[in-house]
Amino acid sequence: MKVAEKKVKSSAELSIAKLNCTSPERDLIVYPRWLCFNSQNGFKTPLFVRFFVENREPYPVTYNVKSREKIFRVDSSCGILKTGERKTIKLYLISSDDWPLSIVEYTQKRIKVAVECLRLPDHIDPKTAKDSSMMAKIIWKRSFNEWPLERLYTKVYCIFQFQFNQ
Repeated sequence: MKVAEKKVKSSAELSIAKLNCTSPERDLIVYPRWLCFNSQNGFKTPLFVRFFVENREPYPVTYNVKSREKIFRVDSSCGILKTGERKTIKLYLISSDDWPLSIVEYTQKRIKVAVECLRLPDHIDPKTAKDSSMMAKIIWKRSFNEWPLERLYTKVYCIFQFQFNQ
């Protein structure tokens, strides 16, 4: 006789729950894959672009948006997607005054942003969107030690076009 697992509905329950996250069959649908930032003032004003991620699996997944470059901010860097759910994400480019390197180090180069994906067990069911975001953060923190090789990556490329005014 199989014992039914209790539904995990909050981040407090998740921190003590036993989880076994696995790798999904396919990666997330991310559109567009190329994000273009255009500036005429040397990227002095912050910019943003929108892209979406969609779950095409018959089970829930969690996603995480990461970049090595410290010039981006993401409005919802991680979350949980149910079957067939689509989420629009804003990727913010901070002002070039706050960039760690000069403008020429970034312009006309392809900068990678990774969207990670991890399959969730069926007994995780967040109540609200805030709980969903908090639970995803906890899962991603646990994933580095418990399931380090289970995630799938989808790459998104960013390119900066700078027009010199002469």
